[in-house]
Amino acid sequence: MGDLWQPDGPRPAWRELDSPARLRRAGRVIATVAAIGLALGAWSLLSTTAGAPGDEPGGSTVQELEEAPDAIPTTRPGSADVEPTPAVSIG
Repeated sequence: MGDLWQPDGPRPAWRELDSPARLRRAGRVIATVAAIGLALGAWSLLSTTAGAPGDEPGGSTVQELEEAPDAIPTTRPGSADVEPTPAVSIG
């Protein structure tokens, strides 16, 4: 193998850079911060929505409601006072 790459000398301080070099260094810092922010945002979004209900292609969940019958008998079963209610077809 070869030797590890080592820079020739220390990097110049900010005040020693000319304008184009300062812009390049500032651009690198801004790009690094933006990339980290995007990665964290994507990770957060994926972790909160992964496996959540409603991931089907339709994207929405339909909930069906069941309606109670109109008449509910109030007497004991087997009592002669109770009349059967007519059956309603479900369809």
